[in-house]
Amino acid sequence: MEKTTKQSEDRQSDPQNSRSGKSEQKDKTIWPHQVQGGKYVKLLEKFVHSLRQEEAQSAHGNQKLFLDDVFIVYLLSFFNASIKSLRLIEDFSQTIQGKRHLTMGKICKSTLSDFNAMADPKRLEPLIESLRQSLQKSGIKGKTEKGGLTELLKKTVAVDGTFLPALSNVAWAVRNKNQHGSQSYRARFDVLLKVDSWLPEAIVVPEKKQSEADSARQHIQPGNLYLYDRGYVSLPLIANHYTWEEADNPKKQAEFVIRLKGDANSKGSITLKTIQERKLTREDREAGVVQDRLVRLPSGDAAKLGLQYVELREVIIEYEQDGETKTLRLLTNILDIAAHLVGDLYRHRWQVELFFRWIKSYGNFRHLISQTKQGMQLSLYVAIIGIMLMYLHTGFRPSKYMFAMMGQVSSGGATLEEITPILRERERQCELARQSQRLRNAKKRAEKMKQQQS
Repeated sequence: MEKTTKQSEDRQSDPQNSRSGKSEQKDKTIWPHQVQGGKYVKLLEKFVHSLRQEEAQSAHGNQKLFLDDVFIVYLLSFFNASIKSLRLIEDFSQTIQGKRHLTMGKICKSTLSDFNAMADPKRLEPLIESLRQSLQKSGIKGKTEKGGLTELLKKTVAVDGTFLPALSNVAWAVRNKNQHGSQSYRARFDVLLKVDSWLPEAIVVPEKKQSEADSARQHIQPGNLYLYDRGYVSLPLIANHYTWEEADNPKKQAEFVIRLKGDANSKGSITLKTIQERKLTREDREAGVVQDRLVRLPSGDAAKLGLQYVELREVIIEYEQDGETKTLRLLTNILDIAAHLVGDLYRHRWQVELFFRWIKSYGNFRHLISQTKQGMQLSLYVAIIGIMLMYLHTGFRPSKYMFAMMGQVSSGGATLEEITPILRERERQCELARQSQRLRNAKKRAEKMKQQQS
């Protein structure tokens, strides 16, 4: 860290380090691009001040760089495509626009790099939770789905992990080979995302060599419904959806739908024992469901976890892709909904993929500016805070159309203020179109039923 002879409390009264914007600066450097996001910094002034107060009480007397300044400069970096590296952050901190928001006259690249190694990202979690609650109260809603899915989706969480490019000296990065045989290093972060509101339940930078399933099982909350891809097939993960007050009578505390690997004989697939074949409805067959059965887990590994007493359900769906018939095997502990709705639920796992696309594209996470786990999680938290602030500002969650429009902001082709009215009008038109489509579909179904009856 950079050091100074002044004590941390002296920085509070230093007129050269004021956020008021009224201090006299000899350096008149102006950032060459319009700086976005300043209004969000002002909205968070109370929280930023609390960060400084907390840190000043425990910081070393020679510490100069604090989390409040790092948080602000990272937040501004999120909203501005022209501030996307440590060097550019250092340059920006010395401009008139940067000094308007920061207490430091300069944030050195090396100092910021050192800070990332000692940062405590958890100190931003209260703000994330506060924004989550504000968004829930503001009434940002998901889409109305067919077949009674709307209520289910309110408690549904899509779970997945994604990789970011990393340097070979990042200790917790994963080395792997691509299809050409060359090696690369990637760092992973895991997300549990509410599919109805697009709000993250948890964002985790896992421990070294920790699997996706082991990471996910630590964040299961009672009452939720979790969607997992086939990389999450794990008996311990399934067991964590139950409570075990009685070893032979586990109680379900959370629901799940998990995709199984290939067929029953595939490597890594779990063993299932059929208890009962369930009858398929016309809606099931039209949705491609070919089998619906109740099953148990008879293996010795399952017995060690008490899972031999758990009744599950396997739904097998066939679908066409690129002219070929594909098979989708889904395992779930939801026994009281139609088989085709299990498939409809699983399709919403794609929401977390859209979230990764969003955060990598707009949050500029195609490369890391920190080589430490703490620095990466700090950057992720700031990006999530930025996204939530945008939710509150626009009044709706990002859509595919919003992806394209925000790309204009990210590249500097437009400002958030300029595109917000366009986005609102576009969302209004889309909602009208969805309502019209639902009416047309209902009319078609009614006509089809009438023809069948006649």
